[in-house]
Amino acid sequence: MNKLKIISWNANGIRTRMKNKDTDPIFESEPDIILFQETKAEYEQIDKKFLEECGYNYYFLKGESARTGGLATFTKESPKIVKSFFNESNDALRRTSVLEFNDFILIHIYAPAGTGNKAKLVEKLEFFDELLKLAKKFADKKVIIGGDFNIAHTENDIFDINTKVTFKEEERKVLDDLESLGYVDTLRLFNKDKIYSSWKNQEAKENNEGSRLDYFFVSKELVDNVKSSEILVDIDSSKHAPIELNLE
Repeated sequence: MNKLKIISWNANGIRTRMKNKDTDPIFESEPDIILFQETKAEYEQIDKKFLEECGYNYYFLKGESARTGGLATFTKESPKIVKSFFNESNDALRRTSVLEFNDFILIHIYAPAGTGNKAKLVEKLEFFDELLKLAKKFADKKVIIGGDFNIAHTENDIFDINTKVTFKEEERKVLDDLESLGYVDTLRLFNKDKIYSSWKNQEAKENNEGSRLDYFFVSKELVDNVKSSEILVDIDSSKHAPIELNLE
């Protein structure tokens, strides 16, 4: 496949990030694809002049409300197919865009947090049940799954395994199951240390007390194409740092 650079970021309000020029370093680095989660905006609310001048095709999936959720996907190459594969009647599950290109399939996700009560956790696990079904269906193809998974997988993905935000066994198992299908956590191809992409505040980031919730997974058919995978910790206007994947 040709060289491919993808950046994913839980922006926590894309209009604010654009207004404050926080997204400038991302667009200026000219990735082939940009994934934004928690946009808190619909297409109609984005600066049309910016969209006209950005040089990308763009696809928006609105969140459950103006204050939560939402995906935006920017691509230089036009995909053949763009769809949301979850039940349109269930807002909590409408958090996934599937884009099929000539050389690969991209699954862009923003998983529910699953916190607050048992029903929220059930909702989250239902979301991942559907994702795993799709991942299994495409397992023998060239697939990239990227975004905010809202799960810290192992003890190296969270600063304190005993902290209150430790994820439940059934949540962590989701990523075990994804790996059992042949998908690979690309960051761990290059870095086995404790490393994080999300922090509750700036003080926690300075103290290196975070969790890794943002991932790029690739199917076994793409593992040999992965050239780098990293967390862009210097971009910190959101509680999440962007992540970057390079393939060729």
